[in-house]
Amino acid sequence: MKNFSKFLVVAVVLLGFLFIPKIGISENSKQTGKDLKIAFVQMQKVTQSYYKWVDLQEKYKNDLQYYQNKINQMKQDFENLKKSGASTEELSQKQKELETRVSEYQKAIQDEYTQKTNQILDEVKNKVIEYAKENGYNLVLYEPSVIYADELVDITPQIIELLKK
Repeated sequence: MKNFSKFLVVAVVLLGFLFIPKIGISENSKQTGKDLKIAFVQMQKVTQSYYKWVDLQEKYKNDLQYYQNKINQMKQDFENLKKSGASTEELSQKQKELETRVSEYQKAIQDEYTQKTNQILDEVKNKVIEYAKENGYNLVLYEPSVIYADELVDITPQIIELLKK
């Protein structure tokens, strides 16, 4: 489940920002290609430093532990039932109940945190767009689509500061 949560986070971050719209380019810049203001942002770094993201990860970890404890208790109950000499039918029913609960818990936590993750990613994306517009950027790129970016065009620290406000 740990690997799944890491995969989910990375996948959502990457997918969430594949759709960052380009910031408006003036008609004059389109024609000449001059005077374009381009920036780069490390979205994963920005997102991971956002206090709401950190809080969400902590809550996720706690909720995951809560559900794991419930599952462990159900497994212990199942083992106790086995030791008590319960019938095969009773054990089979308890095993199905355990499997159903595990699936329900996994789905509940996945659904809840996918939605919350998307909300935070949208907030971060909107802050990047807001910053870009306020500072006259024509184009903002992020990690998966950039092979190289000089420090001069990296606005990651500015975005991190903006999210702290």
